[in-house]
Amino acid sequence: MTLVSRFVFFQRKNTPKGKTSNRITTMEISIVIPVRDNQRGVDNYLDEFFKTHPAEYFPKEIIVVDNNSSPAITLKDRHLLHALPIKLIVCNKEGPAAARNFGVLNAQGEWILFNDSDCLPTRSLLTGYLNADNGSFAYAGNIKSLRKDWLSKYYDSQEILLPLKTINYAGESVPQYLITANSLVWKRAFIGIGGFNEEIKIAGGEDIDLGLRLSVEGHLAYAFDSIALHDFNDGLIGFFRRFRRYGRGNRLIEEIWRTNMTPHLFLPNKKTVSNVLMALLQYLFLLGGYIAADREIRRDSARKSK
Repeated sequence: MTLVSRFVFFQRKNTPKGKTSNRITTMEISIVIPVRDNQRGVDNYLDEFFKTHPAEYFPKEIIVVDNNSSPAITLKDRHLLHALPIKLIVCNKEGPAAARNFGVLNAQGEWILFNDSDCLPTRSLLTGYLNADNGSFAYAGNIKSLRKDWLSKYYDSQEILLPLKTINYAGESVPQYLITANSLVWKRAFIGIGGFNEEIKIAGGEDIDLGLRLSVEGHLAYAFDSIALHDFNDGLIGFFRRFRRYGRGNRLIEEIWRTNMTPHLFLPNKKTVSNVLMALLQYLFLLGGYIAADREIRRDSARKSK
């Protein structure tokens, strides 16, 4: 096994018989959406889905997993009038990893499309994966900002919600991991590696860990034509919370994979004064989350050693 970057491991392999996925068809896709306290997001997602997807492109089902919302998530009558099964299930175990695992457990499709409740589907959400089908175990979809304000433009210019690229042994550009705001995973491979690590209880790092474990067993690929729109409507407070959470996730991944995930200063892809400032804040928030998680890990380790 070879460490290609500080994020991902690859094995030199020639994809033996039985190690490629089934062909992707829309009727074998189960969409799984974990949600906590975002009724509006679920409503908007389903409204937009039926605006952009005619019946001939319907997936097998949509599964909404309520993860301890208060008040509880509900499905609107208007969304149940279509010839598409929509399930609402409840997962009481904390964390998006547990919620997604529970969604897969209840899914009937051969493929699992993970979306988030703060995303909106586009017309190419499903067909983009069909176009990218090359026998991989999982596919990283494309995620763009819904809004056009300056902060959303920063997210887009930095490709915050696109997995970093690396080059595999065949010389192809492939994702180093997955971001489950928009990604498609072969259910058989997902179950084979044990699904998400439910010990990661935050929305940060659990999808990276899943992608790393999948990349050990098979191949990952990009599906740039599959587009979901992410609504970054939470402003600077959301920016702080998001990257502090990602920093915590980095430290958890570092602990699991024994690789260096320490945040580093960087220049933004598009070098404007505002983007340089945001890049500095991003680094500081990542570092703050990383340090906080590091302290917790060291404290837990010292407690166990007594």
